[in-house]
Amino acid sequence: MRTDRFENKAAFDLLAQPEHQRLLYGALKAANVTRGHPHFDDCVTVGHLTWLSAYQNFAPDLPANLADFRKFAFRRIKWRTVDYLRKQTLRTQRQVPLDEALDMSIIPMQVKERHWELTDLLASLLDQCKPGERIYLTEFFLEEQSVADIMRTHGVSRRTVYNWRSGLLVKAVKLYKKA
Repeated sequence: MRTDRFENKAAFDLLAQPEHQRLLYGALKAANVTRGHPHFDDCVTVGHLTWLSAYQNFAPDLPANLADFRKFAFRRIKWRTVDYLRKQTLRTQRQVPLDEALDMSIIPMQVKERHWELTDLLASLLDQCKPGERIYLTEFFLEEQSVADIMRTHGVSRRTVYNWRSGLLVKAVKLYKKA
């Protein structure tokens, strides 16, 4: 990879040629970015930087392999632009409109406190469990196994697994009322 300052100048001098400007705008057009696009200026900047990156990462000597470099740069500019637009679209889809943001409350400690309470509840529940209830608690809730999987693993009936569950729920209700 060439990162010399003079090599970077040579890359932008090469880009300044009219046929390479057409290549750059052609790659943008291939990515469906025209002058009326809302991100047109940003995509042109991305195209310029991608041209420099392509110039730096193109392994063969350039004057001799200019046609191959043009194809290489075109593809890179096109796909980098498509990727940039995809990221912009995802970013705007995740943004909350300002009029709805006023009603939102962000209380991260409340979420942490609920997590801590749940962790304490589960730890104290595990201390009070009988062996079968402990199996149900760890395998159903923590490992997300089905009742049928628990039956097969431990060689018990469905009724036994349901009895473990009901005993566990009775103890959980008592602990939750204390908290």
